[in-house]
Amino acid sequence: MYSKDDRLMPVRQFICFLFLGAVLCLPLGLLGHPISMSTAVADIYEDHVQVELRILAEDLMLYQSLEADKDQVLSREDLLKGADAHRVFLTKYFRVLTKDGAVLEGEFTEVDTAEIPEEGVRLDQVMDIGVYFQYRIGLNDRPDFLTFSQNFGGDDAPVPSVMDLILLQGGARLDFPVQIGPRSPHSVAIDWENPPRNDRMYWRERRDLMRQRREELLGITSYSSTYAYIYVEPHEIRFEILTPLLTLDTWLPVQRKEKDILSVEEQEQLQLSLESFLREKCKAMVDGVEVTPNLSRLDFFTLDIRDFAKQGEKRPVGIQNGRAGMILSFSTKGTPHAASIEWNMFNDYTPLLNTMVYIFDGKGERHFFTENEPVWTWQYEGELPGASTWLSLPKAPELPIMRVSILGLICSALGVIVLLVGVVRIRLWWVAGGVGFILVAGLVWPVGLMAILHPFQKVPKISLKDQSIVAEALLKNVYRAFDYAEDEAVYDALERSASGEFLESLYLQIKKGLVIQDQGGARSRVREVKWVGGESESYPEDKVGFALRIQWEVTGTVEHWGHIHTRQHAYQAVLKVSGTDGEWKIMDLQVVSEDQIKSVTGLRNAA
Repeated sequence: MYSKDDRLMPVRQFICFLFLGAVLCLPLGLLGHPISMSTAVADIYEDHVQVELRILAEDLMLYQSLEADKDQVLSREDLLKGADAHRVFLTKYFRVLTKDGAVLEGEFTEVDTAEIPEEGVRLDQVMDIGVYFQYRIGLNDRPDFLTFSQNFGGDDAPVPSVMDLILLQGGARLDFPVQIGPRSPHSVAIDWENPPRNDRMYWRERRDLMRQRREELLGITSYSSTYAYIYVEPHEIRFEILTPLLTLDTWLPVQRKEKDILSVEEQEQLQLSLESFLREKCKAMVDGVEVTPNLSRLDFFTLDIRDFAKQGEKRPVGIQNGRAGMILSFSTKGTPHAASIEWNMFNDYTPLLNTMVYIFDGKGERHFFTENEPVWTWQYEGELPGASTWLSLPKAPELPIMRVSILGLICSALGVIVLLVGVVRIRLWWVAGGVGFILVAGLVWPVGLMAILHPFQKVPKISLKDQSIVAEALLKNVYRAFDYAEDEAVYDALERSASGEFLESLYLQIKKGLVIQDQGGARSRVREVKWVGGESESYPEDKVGFALRIQWEVTGTVEHWGHIHTRQHAYQAVLKVSGTDGEWKIMDLQVVSEDQIKSVTGLRNAA
């Protein structure tokens, strides 16, 4: 893994052992979005610094915009290309600086991709497969201080990143492993006269000092930042806050029996007091009206959580390294025009709240809540996102009908019978009676008319082309109804496309397809409904309507914590449509198959 020089091989093997040990000591599957995690082993010598960076396949997927195929596999070829491109990324965002802040230049000596299998990497393996980058930095003089910094994605990256850093000096551990992030670089003093040793006594001398320092900092030496996001969407405003539990404990004392553990029961109890606390500290105005925040979601995360948008299983979490994810929702009546949020929770550990703001589908902008400026305000300038657009449908043809009078038919039938009997038996008064019944039938014919299917005209047939046009418009209108946030509004919009009897069933069926369970039950926002095609199915010949076996694709997104989950599903179903009173309505929709054909997680762009 390191230099092939035989003289240095034992040291290199020891470094590798430390590196692997540090990785294996992490909880299984620690890496993931929205927090990017990587590992660096830096060995400092008099004339150079040898750095080995372990970057997981998930980082390559996120930062190099790699997409899995329909089998949810990242190909080896794409990963190799991503690894090659990632050298530029690492050169830009991983830096070693002198005590004066000057950046030390280096070069990559090797990129080891042996862990990537020939068959590629499944999405559930991206946190287990890594690429090793060997980076060598030459030194002109022996430095007395070095600073290690990583800022993956740049200053405005909406996804925080954390790197485990293991420092060595001449092959011996220089310090305890630390975690560095975009705003938490790590500086180290280098003693060339008394270099570190790999014996127990050396670390016993330092252990008490490090423990004391950790207590003074409330344990916030890693995962130490609080991140916040504001989303302004057509029917909702969300304020999402992700904070270490140790920080939360300074806002609102977290009651617990054990000092370092928060049980599941205690998490549930905290939710009640936390919602009241947040309503006190967070005020909002939407279109000039004060709106009370609703704590729509509260999750507790351990270190093995890879995606804070995912609904993890409830389990005890550690106070020292756990996090709380809070989502405050502010309901809006339609598309908001203006809003403001006031945040009033500042102390020594959170002097400001670093927030990314996303207005509709625009790029993110950074905002800082501070004690002197605790209010974020927004007034939309320009044209607001348009209201839901509905596709128009052609008018449904009418059934060929004939209107008849029951009383007239009875009188006519009696008249004919009596008339025939009178003629056959030569009874004039019977003939007169028959004629009378017929005359009465003519007089009462306009009374009590009833529509019946015309016996001599055929029911209009709809061509396959017209069937597809109608079916596509109905289907897209159905999904457009789910642009509304409230169920009542969705129901009202669905009545445009479905009959009353099938309305509830259709609502539940479509909603189930849009809800992403592993994203906390969030309903995805439909971005595109693509019509693929349809084939005719049998349908009663005495009714206006048709049945189609249809195929379509739906692309939806869920956004939380500064990143976007994009999923595309393909469906096949049998659709039955009826034409009544000139309108087309869905009578039934039986899904035959559903396949996920795309799943991508990306970063929301910053301005």
